[in-house]
Amino acid sequence: MSRRFGVNQHEEVRKDYIIKSFTACLLPRIDHNGYLITRVVEENDSFAVRKSPLQIMQDSLFYYGSGLDDATKATKRTLGNINMAPVRVHNNIYWFPIYSKEREHNIWISANHGDLYQAKDRRKTNLYIGKRHIITLNLGQRAYGSKLHKARTLEKIHNQRFQEIDKQTPIEAEPQIIAEDQQLYYHHVQFGEKTNKEKTEKHKITLLSTNDGKQMYTLS
Repeated sequence: MSRRFGVNQHEEVRKDYIIKSFTACLLPRIDHNGYLITRVVEENDSFAVRKSPLQIMQDSLFYYGSGLDDATKATKRTLGNINMAPVRVHNNIYWFPIYSKEREHNIWISANHGDLYQAKDRRKTNLYIGKRHIITLNLGQRAYGSKLHKARTLEKIHNQRFQEIDKQTPIEAEPQIIAEDQQLYYHHVQFGEKTNKEKTEKHKITLLSTNDGKQMYTLS
C-alpha cells in the first residue's frame, strides 16, 4: 500500500540523523510552526528530523570523514565541471541532488534506491521506494534519469579504480626479507613473499683474475 505524507502535529520529530545504506530520500517540509525540517524516507519507514536536508547531508559526510565541498570537488575531477554533481557519501552509497546543493529546500535522492521511476506527465516523475512509498517530483523523467545516470557513472568509475587497487602480483608461498632499512632513529625490516618476477631473474657469476694473481667472483 502506498503511503502519502501529510502534516502531523503529533508526530515525533528526531533531532539528528545520519544517512545509512537503506536511506532513500531526504525531502524538505515545513512543520506546523513554520520551520524547515526533513522527511527522511527509508526502505520500510519514514519520519521527520529537525534539520534541513542540506544539514543532514553535511552531517553525514562529516560523520564518514568527508565534506560536501570536498565530495563535490572529487566528483568534478572525475566527471568534469557538471552542475548539481552527485556525491559519494560512503563506500557504495551515492546520492544526487534534484536542485542546487546550496538550497536548504533541496531534495536529495539515493542512487541506490532511485532506479524505479516513471513519468507521471511531461513535467513530473513518480519515484517508487520499495513497496511503501511513492514520491512525485516536479521534474521531468528525462531530467531525473540524467541525474541518476551521473551518479551511477561515478559509482562505476570508483568501482573500477578500487578493483585496480586490489590487484596484486602473483606471489609464492615462501616468505623472506624483501627490504631492510637502517636509519639513525629506526631499523625497518619488511617481510614478504618472493614474486614470480623475482623468481625468473637469473644471475651470472664471472671469474676474474687480478694483476697480483688473486681471483675474485662478480655477480651480475
